[in-house]
This record gives sequence, C-alpha cells and structure tokens, in this order.
Amino acid sequence: MLRTVALEHRGRRVVLLDSMSQVQHDDRGHILVAASNGGVESGRIAVASGCACAVFNDAGVGKDGAGIAGLETLDTAGVPAAAVGHHSARISDGADTWENGVLTHVNEAGVRAGLSVGATVADAITRLLEATA
Repeated sequence: MLRTVALEHRGRRVVLLDSMSQVQHDDRGHILVAASNGGVESGRIAVASGCACAVFNDAGVGKDGAGIAGLETLDTAGVPAAAVGHHSARISDGADTWENGVLTHVNEAGVRAGLSVGATVADAITRLLEATA
C-alpha cells in the first residue's frame, strides 16, 4: 500500500496514502491525501490523527452522501478538507489523487483556508502551505 511524503514545506509534510487507515501518530499536524472514500470513518480517522488538512476521494458523493458526511465530520472539528472527483483520479492510488485530482467538494473550514472547488489537489495544497507559512 502507498504511504509516501509528496512534499515538505517549512516543516509540514503532505503524506500520500491509499487509505486513511494508514495514518500514523507522526502524521499529526501534517496534510493527508488519501485515495480512500471520504466517508464518516475516514473523517473520524483524520480528526483523531490531528492532521492539518485532509483530501480524499469523493466515493459516495451523489450516491449515499458518505463523502459529504466525511467532510462535515472534519468541518465540525475545524479541519480543512476536500473531496476529489472520480473523473480526475483513480480511486485506488493516492499518488494519482495528488498528481491529477481535482477538488469537487470543499468543507467550510477548507474554504476559509483557501481551498476551492475546481482546483487541482497539488495546486490547492501548495497554496495552503505557502499561505500558512
């Protein structure tokens, strides 16, 4: 399973994962990009990890609302988060999510942090890192 650091900027890392279940203790304060469904459980894992921002696949958005529920879970905790469209990135590859993903949904905390629908994941997260430096 994929677990790699895609970018490090002023002490903050962007960690690529295939699933939010791969989160580790030392991910606290960093940005997580996962290809897994952004459902409630992924949201809970991201909040529990203390991540600075989470991006995950939008599986469930428009079907059962799981992706939206995950974003809301993060929003309640004040964590910026976004979901990536299926059309732009494969579900099973966190690296592809980072390289090709386009944000389709952004929670309120994400909007306040400068994330926006239509931005690529790499561009949005890079801007976020530069703005918070």
